[in-house]
Amino acid sequence: MNAYFTKLNIIFTLQVATVTLAVFGVFPREVFLFLAGIIVFFMLFSSLEESVYFITRSIPVFVALPITETFDSLNMWRVAVLILFLRWLFVGERVSGFLNSCALLFSKARQGFWGAWLYAWKEWRVETLALLLFLVSVLSLVNAENPTLGIKRIIYFANLWMLFFVVRQTANRENAVKIAWNAVIGGSVVIAVGALQLISAYTMGVDNFSEFWALGVNKTLYGAAWANIAINANTWFAYYNDTIHLRMFSSFPDTHSFPLYLLMVICFAMFLRKTFFVSLLVALACAEVVLSGTRGIWASVLFPLLFLGYLFVKKFQLPSAVFSPFILFFLLLLLSSFIFNSTQFKLTGTGAERAVLAERIKSILDTGETSNQGRIFIWKKTIGSIQNNPLLGVGVGNFPVILKLNPTASKAGASAHNLYLNFFAELGVFGFALFMCIVYEIWKAGWRLFMRREDVLMSFFGLNFLLYFLWILWYSMTDVAVFDERAFLLFMILLGVIFALPSRYGTTARIN
Repeated sequence: MNAYFTKLNIIFTLQVATVTLAVFGVFPREVFLFLAGIIVFFMLFSSLEESVYFITRSIPVFVALPITETFDSLNMWRVAVLILFLRWLFVGERVSGFLNSCALLFSKARQGFWGAWLYAWKEWRVETLALLLFLVSVLSLVNAENPTLGIKRIIYFANLWMLFFVVRQTANRENAVKIAWNAVIGGSVVIAVGALQLISAYTMGVDNFSEFWALGVNKTLYGAAWANIAINANTWFAYYNDTIHLRMFSSFPDTHSFPLYLLMVICFAMFLRKTFFVSLLVALACAEVVLSGTRGIWASVLFPLLFLGYLFVKKFQLPSAVFSPFILFFLLLLLSSFIFNSTQFKLTGTGAERAVLAERIKSILDTGETSNQGRIFIWKKTIGSIQNNPLLGVGVGNFPVILKLNPTASKAGASAHNLYLNFFAELGVFGFALFMCIVYEIWKAGWRLFMRREDVLMSFFGLNFLLYFLWILWYSMTDVAVFDERAFLLFMILLGVIFALPSRYGTTARIN
């Protein structure tokens, strides 16, 4: 019993309880300032590993702090990650090691630029790419219509990437399993909220539902600015004829980042021993990925399946367990018709008027469908902007100017609806090339782990990472939802683990 009464469990339980009571109006949002003080104290006096566990499980319940009436969107994760990074960075041996590495790099630079470059590339490849991407982002501000937004965007991503570096240096085979467990615990909170949300779709009218989830839940978690956006422009519903149907989003701001988070939770869950709880969580996560109603997610599942087919043709031995989530996904997609086609929000309609699932599937390739038309229009505008600004783009964080929108519209989701075009349009050809190099390095790290055939568990985790990373990459052809703070936080943790584990074993086979 004492094993459950740890500092980590107590603080997390307090956090969940406080957020829940604030959502229902029992506590004012100002109580989060007191909660933030407790979290800061915990982060300062806990081990780095325990702090990583806490951030991993707390991603769904990190809240925006009500600093003032007009500034209430600073999320607690930003403070927690910064404290963790600074504690990790200013360890005595790490500072001395960093200074020694810099001295060695400068000595090589005096002998020749290319020698120093090759040394940095060999020793710190991902770090070098990240630094170059940072520099290109700063340089792109030359073209930015609103440099302030660009600076905020750079700080935002720098804050997120801090987590990657800490996890990469602290993760190993033993605590990677604990990190996975904490991701699953956080995922279980998201799944539970999703289930309650589905129930509310059958017990509330659409106006009451929108008011509760926007002005209650979203305002509590993300602040008043986002709540106002959510109440006026959201992706929470599928409309068909005179009926409205829920697209599940749980505690997330939209229906796009929500399934991405769950895909990464499934990836972590596959790393764990298959208990009843883990198996149930995977099944429920698959169900809620389906119930998000995100067509890009449904369609892009084809690509990890094609990759499995490639591995089968190449005669790789594939564990049968790797197929389970995909089989569940397709079974649940078929069964979801009972939910998508049912009466929700107390609205009626004939069976034909409620054929939502079939219509959404058919609309995936329908260029005449409204949202598809919108994406095609935006892609054309983006390509035109790339042609006009090929070197430095329009400036990091300034995509809305391409569509002649207010630059602050990025908060409301103004983007290229394509991760790759978005990078190219904002940062130009150099930023795009650096981004693709980082993607390639991530893929190689997953492949190296997969090729550790002598360690079945590590190899299995590497294979699962490749599958879900590929799923996310192809989905990103239609959206930039991976930029959402909650999805990106878990992505940084997942990457940190993936890069840490192969380095513990040394070099491995190349991709053929």
